[in-house]
This record gives sequence, C-alpha cells and structure tokens, in this order.
Amino acid sequence: MELTVAVVGPSSLVGAEILELLSTRQFPAGAVRLLGSLKTAGAEVEHAGRREKIELLGPGSFEEVDVAFFAAGPTVSGEHAEAATAAGATVIDVTSRFRLDPAVPLVVAEVNADAIGERTGRNIIASPSGTALALTVVLAPLAAAAGLRRVVVSTYQGAAGGGRRTLRRLSRETIELLNARGGRRQKPGVRPLAFNCVPEVGALLPGGATSHELQVVEETRKVLAEPDLALSVTAVRVPIFFGHALSVTLETEGPLGAARAMEILRAAPGVLLHDDFLTPADAVGTDATHVGRVRDDPVVENGLAFWLAFDGVRKGGALNALAIAEILLREYP
Repeated sequence: MELTVAVVGPSSLVGAEILELLSTRQFPAGAVRLLGSLKTAGAEVEHAGRREKIELLGPGSFEEVDVAFFAAGPTVSGEHAEAATAAGATVIDVTSRFRLDPAVPLVVAEVNADAIGERTGRNIIASPSGTALALTVVLAPLAAAAGLRRVVVSTYQGAAGGGRRTLRRLSRETIELLNARGGRRQKPGVRPLAFNCVPEVGALLPGGATSHELQVVEETRKVLAEPDLALSVTAVRVPIFFGHALSVTLETEGPLGAARAMEILRAAPGVLLHDDFLTPADAVGTDATHVGRVRDDPVVENGLAFWLAFDGVRKGGALNALAIAEILLREYP
C-alpha cells in the first residue's frame, strides 16, 4: 500500500529531516508533495537524491493526500491543518499549535501510542517539543515502577532548537567574536548566544518562567496523563549548533534506587543507557534518548538524578512524527 504524503515546511530543519526519514525508513510513500508558505514556495530542497521545488500552499494542495506532516511553524499549521483534514488527510503536526488542544492527542510513540486512536473527527495528531518528548520517554517507565512525586529539569538546548534563523545567528556571532568584531550592539533585550548561556527559551512571562518552560510542563503532564505532576523546568540556550541535553533530578513515591532505575531504563523503548554519559554533540544523528550518570540523590527521600542527551531535530522532532505515521499505517489502516 503506497500513500500520498505531504510535507508542509520541507525547508525547515525538522521538515528536511522528515524528508530524509521517509526515504531511509522506507516509508511507503508513493508520492511526496512539498508544500510551503509564500516565504518558501519556489525554493528547492533535496529529496530522494533530487532537487525539487516547494509548491505554494493553497486550494487543492491536499487532494488525495493520506498523511500530511506539518513542520512550518504554528501559524501555518493553524491556517492549513483543517484544510488538510477536510480533504481526508491525517495531520501529524510537529509545531506547538495543537499540543495543548484538549481535542487533539499529544503522542510520543514509545509512551502513549494508544492515544492515536483517540483522535476525533479533526484527525490531527500532535507531537510534543523535544524536551517533553525525551523527558516522557524516560519518566514513563520510572513512573510505572515507583510513581513520581516531584521532577526538576534544567535543559541545555543547541541553536537548532530555535530553527535556521537561530543557527545563522550563532554562526554570525561566533565568527564576529573570533575575528575581534564582537562588541556590536544587539537589539534591545537580545543577549548574545555565542560563547554564552541564555536561560530564556521562549517569551519571559510575569513570575519569571518562560512560555516554553510552562509548555513543556503541560506537554509532559498530558503525555504521561498526570495532570498534577509536580514538575519544574528551566530552559537554557547554549552555544552549540546541534544537540540537546537535560539534567534531571526527581523524587519517586516509592523506593526505587539507581540500580533498579538503570535496569528499568535499559529495557525501556527508545532509551539507550550508558555507563558514563553522552554529550549533546555525541547524540547528533542518533535515534535514541541517551541516559547516563544515573545516581541516587541523597538530599531527598527516594531521590534520583541523571543526564539525558539527544538530537533535538531528529529524535526530538522528525523521528517521532514518522513513528506516529508508521503506527497509523500498521494499526489504523
């Protein structure tokens, strides 16, 4: 059975990765439509060894499309996802547009694939942020074993998490500093990324949290089906181009311990346990959530601490979208 697939936003980092995975994972796509907004239509991207032009989104774009991946940003998803489902396509959205919509399932393939069957007539499935995705893959088996009382997370996010514009900005700032041209004035309120750490991913809100941090909390609760989970997140942009890492400390409801936690994580789907650890750069191009430095935290009862690293574009975005589509094909034909 060959499907007609649309990729909306194929020039974005995640969109380009989806195109690659469609080929490398041998997804049965008989035809792939490359669709974009006015900003990207007409540009060329590489697909299956060829350069192909991006078509402009418009009436008729989704006729006879079976699956539509949306990776062009929340505004485009909000404007065109309903048109895709009205034409009969199932939408898999990797943007933030529908993640917290109560009528749209938020799915991590290794954690709550059953939620795919709960999609309503809207026929939209959302994929969470990379932070929430990696976090839930690890928290879910630990929660099943001992329950979760409290979780505290600090993130170390490469520039790729902000898209191509943030990558270009880090590159430009790095070159300027290395050429002793660094000192140029930034826009008011904009802090430099190069050789710096900026704890401001998303808009800074009253109370001190950012929009991204609050969204990660709610996405994690939704995927785990634990609406009251005590979770605190501090998200930091670090001066690397690709890669994403989390430092996690937690308290479980019942006794667990590092040794038992490692046994559980060693068998957890999507998780690769290490005796030491992987850095964000080590994880680039890989398909797993890498866990290391698992240790007891003696400061609290039933305390545990560990380190996660993963590819935020591949594992944290495109791969989960493809996995959702594969489950759809296999279990909901």
